[in-house]
Amino acid sequence: MPSLSSVLERAQLLGSLAAAAVDRDRPLMANLIVTRRCNLSCGYCNEYDKVSPPVPLDTLKERIDHLARLRTVIVTLTGGEPLLHPQLDEVIRHVRARGMTPAMNSNAFLLSEPIIHRLNAAGLFALQVSVDGVTPNQITKKTLKPLLPKLRLLAAHAAFRVRINCVFGAAPPEEALEVARTAIALGFDAKCALARNPDGTMAPLDARARAVYDQIANLEGRSLGLLGEDFQDKLLRDGAVAWKCRAGARFFHVCEDGLVHLCGPRFGASPTPLATYTVDDIRRAFDTKKACASTCPVAYAHMASKVDRFRAQSDVLDPATAPPPVTREAGRVRLRVAA
Repeated sequence: MPSLSSVLERAQLLGSLAAAAVDRDRPLMANLIVTRRCNLSCGYCNEYDKVSPPVPLDTLKERIDHLARLRTVIVTLTGGEPLLHPQLDEVIRHVRARGMTPAMNSNAFLLSEPIIHRLNAAGLFALQVSVDGVTPNQITKKTLKPLLPKLRLLAAHAAFRVRINCVFGAAPPEEALEVARTAIALGFDAKCALARNPDGTMAPLDARARAVYDQIANLEGRSLGLLGEDFQDKLLRDGAVAWKCRAGARFFHVCEDGLVHLCGPRFGASPTPLATYTVDDIRRAFDTKKACASTCPVAYAHMASKVDRFRAQSDVLDPATAPPPVTREAGRVRLRVAA
């Protein structure tokens, strides 16, 4: 059962999101890469490398300070693998100190009881862990067999919220169902991310995978996140979703070089330095229509844009969102997962 402090903090965050929803100039979420390096090499992911040093703490603090000036609500620390950053505690504390809510994405392999207690003390609000199946395979090692001890440690010691994210396509679909059931039994939130093609569109599900997805969607206690992810059901049913993407405004991605990108699939498409990113840039991204929106499976973009579904948007298309997306060198580009 959640503690009183966690319930109060969640209520405070929901209040902050509600207040920000009224003000179209405020980002709701920003992903901040703290290191490109990762301890794994999953077959569906090339948003990592094995050699990059962590972004220096002072540099990260400057970027966090600017996100605070933009009045961002949630800052998600990501990578690579954030736990490889030697000063991660201080990064989390600085997000807190600047009045924002710190979250993190991780593969959890490096977690230990002392590290979980350090994350508690630093003030982490939420952790998303990727668990793609049950047994390691050639595509992914992020599976229940090696990770279950880590998940049990989180269940026993984490003061922050934990969400398990399973990617369809990295393992047999029935394994995703077992992951979701295990996550819920441990008291965690659970979700499935739709795998995507290199151009950012959703990878199709066959009848077998769709049947499993429907079972996961109907699990009692399944969490769809603070702002909901019902768009996935519509995308699977109709192949397209009518919505207004506010990437670059309500949500954006800050890479290790300090550049603002609309989202993972649009890495390298006319990025702007965060240090010079202003309310004018936010307003421009908010108003500009994205050519890739109708078939987009990127959950963060959908969630952050949901609050503005009744606000107008220009019919002028952002040329950077037209397929095919701009690519970067292997090991430095985008996560082929709709997370």
